[in-house]
Amino acid sequence: MIIDLRYHIATLVALFLMLGLGILIGTGLIGNDALLKKQEQMTNRLEKQLEELRQENMRVRQLYEEAEAENRSLRTFAQEVLPYAVAGRLKGMRVAVVEVAGKAPSGMIGTLKTAGAVVEPVVSLLDNYTAPTADLAVAQALGWPTNDQGEILSRLSQELGAALASGQNPGFIEFLSSQGLIKVEGNYKGAVQAVVVVGGGSNERRVAKVDLPLIDALVKSKVMVVGVEESSDSGAGIEAYQEHKISTVDNIDRPEGQIALVLALAGQPGQYGTKGKNRSLLPPYPVGGGA
Repeated sequence: MIIDLRYHIATLVALFLMLGLGILIGTGLIGNDALLKKQEQMTNRLEKQLEELRQENMRVRQLYEEAEAENRSLRTFAQEVLPYAVAGRLKGMRVAVVEVAGKAPSGMIGTLKTAGAVVEPVVSLLDNYTAPTADLAVAQALGWPTNDQGEILSRLSQELGAALASGQNPGFIEFLSSQGLIKVEGNYKGAVQAVVVVGGGSNERRVAKVDLPLIDALVKSKVMVVGVEESSDSGAGIEAYQEHKISTVDNIDRPEGQIALVLALAGQPGQYGTKGKNRSLLPPYPVGGGA
């Protein structure tokens, strides 16, 4: 429930100004009984309205405090119910995480582990990944016949996606790490069953030249892909991800978003979150029940 107190504050200020103006006019016209009587009537009306506004302001504040208390309770409930909702749903699934636009939100990796997933590797793209000088140096070292940074970025992302999916080209991942383009945590020498791409931000060029080629390579390798971003992000990247036919979650920083991620990986694909059209927080519960 959203309550705007600015209107009430502005009204109170206006009433005080009117009252002051009335007193000022009345002071200048002392001796005129009719005007003094009218001034007294106006002052009484203003005082009555002011008292009504005070009472209304108290009611609004009480409603606001009640709504805030309810929101805090709901947030606490969502956080506490999270492990019950996901426990064991991804038992043994090997899930990689690729952070293309900053760190994964707090709790996401922990939620995947609570669901039983083996979360590795976690690959973070560093600033050098999109730096023209670094990209040209990498292309030359790999013998790629191009100086176009866009082409280099796309190929880097495709090769990275293929290497992560299969686990059969660890040398490429090690090379990118040695060049300061990526940071890798966990075992990257085995095939993965799913990849969570952590996007966000508003860098359309990065989405086109990094995120989407990476996603396409993963999909081509028959790996399940879910693209995620935080609720404060614009949703532009998520919309681009959806055009490439993968599941998405646009509120991964929230407990309900992390539950949706686990359910998507567990075999209930969809577009989950709060942005755009035809969205839902969670997949529908199966008719007749089920896990």
